[in-house]
Amino acid sequence: MSYKTIVVHVGDEPNAGACYAYAAELAQVEQAHLIGLASSDVSRFLRESVVSNNLSPSIAPVLETLRERTAAALDQFERVAAGFALAGYERRAVDEEPRFSLSALARYCDLCVLGQADAVRGASLPSPGLAADVAKASGAPVLLVPHAQAPAWPIRRILLGWNGSREAGRAMRFALPLLRRAGAVDVAILDAGSLQGGGGASLRPVTAIGQALARHGVRAELVLRDDEGDAGASLLALAAERGADLLVMGCYGHSRLRELLLGGATRTVLKSMTLPVFMAA
Repeated sequence: MSYKTIVVHVGDEPNAGACYAYAAELAQVEQAHLIGLASSDVSRFLRESVVSNNLSPSIAPVLETLRERTAAALDQFERVAAGFALAGYERRAVDEEPRFSLSALARYCDLCVLGQADAVRGASLPSPGLAADVAKASGAPVLLVPHAQAPAWPIRRILLGWNGSREAGRAMRFALPLLRRAGAVDVAILDAGSLQGGGGASLRPVTAIGQALARHGVRAELVLRDDEGDAGASLLALAAERGADLLVMGCYGHSRLRELLLGGATRTVLKSMTLPVFMAA
């Protein structure tokens, strides 16, 4: 498996340039076609606008401004992409909301790259849950680039969060091209006690994940912990402790109300990450 088509979200996030460069680095290594997809958000503006007539002359300058911003963002993407030896790249502009346009296009791609939302800048940027929305709606893996700092390249050390779930299994399989390239892979099992006995007498999940990775040429070190706190916070702390350049994990969805009330590993990671995060739902 390899990534032959990669789509990167083009917007006005503070880490936009670093996000495009990270996607282009990966596309160069994989000799993949890179698509920069930008949304003017015109559709949402029209839906939420108090103007009753969407064809009113008074609204035209607003729509033009939104589309000009989109074109400027795509120009920046093209400047970054042109600096890499890519198999090919292209720009696309749409008026639909990012969560819909990205999800639709990602179904035809091997990987979707996004920048982490910046809560300080608020509603002008995609929601913090955009990555989770795209991962769940498209079925494609998502690689999220942090806004705090430019991520390290190449990816030398990866931390894989493992709990034996369907989502973790999908994340591991989708991340195999990266796992095989990494110099070191750590598999974090945070609830080692409960996982040891899972799967019945014929399956030992703790050893099975190491064997599965080894058959793909990935030598991994198991890191067993019995953490009862926030799994997301524990994964981020362990990633920092091990010096990981990338965190791979499953994306676990709840209802929006449940997420707001109970938090969750995915929500914690999306909010507090300081390294790139690869996730699948």
